[in-house]
This record gives sequence, C-alpha cells and structure tokens, in this order.
Amino acid sequence: MTPPRTLIELLDALHRSDRAVTFADTNTVLAHRDLPAAARPVTRRLRESGAAPGDLIGLLMPTSPQWLAGFFGGLGTGAAVTALPLPPMVFDPAPVADHLSPIMRTGGIRIVLTTRKGRAVASALAERIPGLQVVDLDDLPPDDETGWAAVEPDDLAVVQFSSGSTSRPKGVRLTHAQFVAGLDAINTHIQTTSEDVLVQWVPLFHDMGLVSLMCSLLTPNDAHLFPALTFIKNPAAVLAHTARVGGSITNGPNFSFDKLIDAAPEAFGATPEGQPLRRWRLALNGAEPVRAHTVREFARTFGPLGVPEATMYPGYGMAEATLAVTLPIPGTPPRVLIVDRDELVPGRAYRPVSPDSPNARELVAVGVPVPGICLRITGLDGAVLPDGHVGEIRIQGPSVTEGYHGDEEITRATVVDGWLRTGDLGLLHDGELIIVGRVKEMIIVQGRNFYPDDVEEAARVVPGVYKGHCVAVADSDAERMIVVAESEHPADGPEGTALVAAISGAVSRALTLSAISVLLVPAKALPRTTSGKWQRSLVAELARAHLSTDLAAEPLSMKVSS
Repeated sequence: MTPPRTLIELLDALHRSDRAVTFADTNTVLAHRDLPAAARPVTRRLRESGAAPGDLIGLLMPTSPQWLAGFFGGLGTGAAVTALPLPPMVFDPAPVADHLSPIMRTGGIRIVLTTRKGRAVASALAERIPGLQVVDLDDLPPDDETGWAAVEPDDLAVVQFSSGSTSRPKGVRLTHAQFVAGLDAINTHIQTTSEDVLVQWVPLFHDMGLVSLMCSLLTPNDAHLFPALTFIKNPAAVLAHTARVGGSITNGPNFSFDKLIDAAPEAFGATPEGQPLRRWRLALNGAEPVRAHTVREFARTFGPLGVPEATMYPGYGMAEATLAVTLPIPGTPPRVLIVDRDELVPGRAYRPVSPDSPNARELVAVGVPVPGICLRITGLDGAVLPDGHVGEIRIQGPSVTEGYHGDEEITRATVVDGWLRTGDLGLLHDGELIIVGRVKEMIIVQGRNFYPDDVEEAARVVPGVYKGHCVAVADSDAERMIVVAESEHPADGPEGTALVAAISGAVSRALTLSAISVLLVPAKALPRTTSGKWQRSLVAELARAHLSTDLAAEPLSMKVSS
C-alpha cells in the first residue's frame, strides 16, 4: 500500500483498521477505528483556545488514550505538537516545571494539553509562563462533525525535544513528510505485518516510544503499552504479558534488556514449560550503547524460552532521523567486533585483536542503513573516510530533519552541505555500522584515547557497585576519567573506601589507566532522564564541580531536581 502523505492521512486511514492499542496497566482498549472520533473533540477545543497552523502545542500527560487523542487532535488544527517529558512519579511539580520552562520558551508554546498527573505540573508551568493556556482533556463532549485543517506534507508536524534538555534545549523539527518517511522506512526494513504485536514501556515523549507506536498504527497491528514505572518496578510482569499476548516486537535502551534478563526466572520460573516467548522476533536495542555482554546474556537466557538469537536487534537511531538510521537485516544474529581500543581514533583504521588482548574492546554492530538513509563516515573536517576508519557519522535522507526549532546557530553547525552531523563516532565494517563513542566524550589521557563506555564496563562488575549502576565522565581539564558509582556503603566509611580502591583497581587493570577519580553516591542517586537513561552531562557537571572544590574529600551529593 502507498503510505500516507501526512499523519492526518494516517489518522483517517485508521477507520479501516481492526486493530487496537491496549493500555496494559488498566486493560483499557482503544480501537484504531475509534481514534479519529477521540481526536475531534480535542481539535475543536484547541480551536476554541486559538490554536492554528504555525503553533506548537505541548502534550503533558502520561501514556493513555488521552495522549493519542491529544497528539492527533493537535495535528488536526494544522499546528505541530511536542511531547513534553513527564517523570514517572511527580512528588513536587515545581522542579519539573522549572525543567520544562526552557523548552516552553524555546518552542514558543502557548497551549498545553494535560490530564491526570500532568495537571499539577501544567499548573506550575502556567505560573511561570505568562499567558499559557492549560487544556484538560478529561470529559470533553463527543464531536462527530469537526474536520481537520488542510495539512501539507511539508508542514511542521512534530518537534522532538530531548528528555534531558536543560538551559538550551534542542528541538528537532520534523515535517509530516519526514515523519511518515521514517515510519515507512522502519516498517519496510523490519518487514512488519498485521500479525505483529508491539509490547512497549518506553514513554511516548521519547522518540523511540512515539515512533514505534506510530509504526504500529501505520502497519496496522496491535500494541500493548505499559507505563515506564511499571516496567522499572516489575519487569517480570511485562515479560509475562509479552508471552500472554504473543508479543513479537519490543524496544528499549540496553539497560532495559539487562532488567528483562534478570526478571526472566521470576516471570517463567526456573524450569519454564514450552516456549512462552516463541513469537518474540525483534528486541530493538537502542538509545544508548549496546553491550556485548547483554547480547550474549539475552541469547543464553531467552533461547530456552523460544527466542531466536537474531531477536536481539541492536540499532542506531536519533530523533533527527525520525528514529532509525541503521537496523540489522531481520533474521541476522548480532555481530561483535573485537578491536584494539587504542586505535579507535578519528581518522585511523580499526585494528582487530584477540579477545584476551589487554587492549581488547567489544563493539556490537548496529546494522545497515534503513531505506532512504545515506550514511558516510568522515574526518572531523568533513572529508569522507574509507571503510574501517573511525570518524564522525553523517547522514541524509527523506526522514532526516533540516534543523532545530528556533535555533539557527545549532542548525548551521549541525547541518552542513546537506548532511547532518550526528556527533557520534563510528566505522563501517562489512556494510554494517559500528558505534565507537561520542565526539564530545572522547578524552586523551596520557596520550591515549578513552571512551566512558570502556570505563563503565570495567567498573560496573565490581562487587559493591549497586546493580552495576555507574557513570563515567571525562574531566578534560585534568586529563582524567571520573567514575561516579552507586553503592549502599557510605562513601566515608571503611567499606566505601575499600570499594573506591576496588573500582580504581579494576579500571586500572582493564584499561591500564591510572588517571582516574572514583566518587560514590547512594543507591538510586544517579540522575536519569525521564526515559531512564543516565544524565551524563549533569553527572559530569556535578562531579567536576565537586572535585574542583575544597569539599572533594566529602561525599558527593547527587541530590538534583527532576
């Protein structure tokens, strides 16, 4: 079938779908065919509030039927929409509103749609943003008559702000044509069918969550959505539900698959009967570095449950590309390249080494470009490099943004000669992309190149590190790595002192790196984005400030606002 030209055409096409979105925690079912009727009252209410083409409407609510009604209802006015990050739990709306205020100002957002636990944050935002209108989506009267605004493919549809945005948020601008092109490229590549079933916990304000659900609507096929908090607290319940509904497609950052691996015995018992997960065919692993250890443990844990090795599906994507840049060829098991970490320098060719080499680093291949995406590896000067050489990843294609909302300076620095600079370092090997690290995170220490991922791999397995939670950041001024690790041991007690020494020793042995500082924080203290990823930039800011003061001998506090 010819894909729709706009998201409004996708909405209209849902009249013919017999599939549904199930909100698993409440067992609420929203049939695809009912979604246009759910969106019309929202469009009418927004028009009454003055929404019009050229506006940007904010969505501030948890994953729910109202979220989908708000998304399409906003688009129905001809305006664009942006999904505002809402933490899984809001104890105090004030710091959440403080975090969102820069996004509101950058986006020029004057209308926010909300419901339930988003109300308190929306009210706090209204106190900070003069003239902001808050539209509550609960109890809107039915509407069978309101029509959609005339929307063209080149009209702005979505502005995707990073969930970790702070004082200078970047909002990725995506037109209807770009967004639909991204959906179609993913569905074509993964060969999705109406028999697939999506099971997802990633929030809808995250590009992975939003795009994956829209891919399900486009196919169309059934989707089952969980709140992120349910997954974090009870991943075994999500696994059991996946088995029960025949889930075939899931997604999440690498850490989420570690949680599923740990939860498998609870979900299915020590000796599971049959193959309860035999329909699981794609476990899209992206949004953070994919670890070879996770890939191996996934196969070991889920193989006996009926899951093929090729189900683990490492990919590379970004909001700027409407999610997917590269994905494996379906049915292909993950591939791991073992290289000399000291040779992973921009402009230099990788060097393979044996697994027992002291400088060995495992890199997981993340697939080939999806349809429409052109990809090149360049030096930092933009010159194209041969295959096997480390360089910056640059992309272009029909799903790739042309710039950032309200920020021409960042747009000019990022989109160069029609190619988008991703800020990521990688190499091409046998047609597949392999990610090396971030340009801004690489640090030269004692004449050698290191990436935080290498340090974390060595530190996370040290006994006493709480659930392997640690973040490594570069301190460029001091030419050292800083490891901030969670622990249940007091940082200033004897056990904490011993753990610091153990982490430092593990990193030193693994990487022959001595310029390292280790800081301990309490369990669950490291800040995450609202989609569950580490807030590396915030950790780096706090750790560097701590080490540069006279208080460096005191325990580091990671008490930060949402």
